[in-house]
Amino acid sequence: MAVSGWVAIQAAAKEATISEATSVPVLAGLADNNFYIMKLKYKTSLVFLVLALVSAGCGNETINVNKGGSSSYQASENKKTISRQEAVNEYWDEIKENVDGTETVEACSNESGSCYDLDADVSNGTIETIHFTNGGHLDFSADIDNDGSASDSDVNGNNWDFTLDMDSSIVDDAIENWAGNNGYAIE
Repeated sequence: MAVSGWVAIQAAAKEATISEATSVPVLAGLADNNFYIMKLKYKTSLVFLVLALVSAGCGNETINVNKGGSSSYQASENKKTISRQEAVNEYWDEIKENVDGTETVEACSNESGSCYDLDADVSNGTIETIHFTNGGHLDFSADIDNDGSASDSDVNGNNWDFTLDMDSSIVDDAIENWAGNNGYAIE
């Protein structure tokens, strides 16, 4: 049900309650007042019963009615649950599009055989630049696999292998973004 439909139902319920309340004769006897009050309570209860039935048929929508008669409307989603590892294994190509930021990676030069822990600029799941501690940097286009590994050669033709910790914050953020955008909850 659209929110505008709920607003119309709420307005009708308030209108029915107000019109019934104003129709109670002030000078009538006690028995007449009790009759009109019971009639009002019955109609009010009937309105809330109809609202409850309507909300039950609306799937993912919730109507909360407080003791004082005020109500609120909330649309909730039924999310599918998936483990973090299952998401990475099955949906990495979609998830990695959200892997962005600067993160420490293990960078290994195949020519020298040396490995370094260096900050890397990552965009859309691709290692684009590694920054050396002496202020230098190298540019790459190393696509990160679902196990965190990537490789590419630098401008000098030297081959490099990279490893991104798959428990890093930029991967966590990417998984959460993907899950939220696709109706999943990570267990």
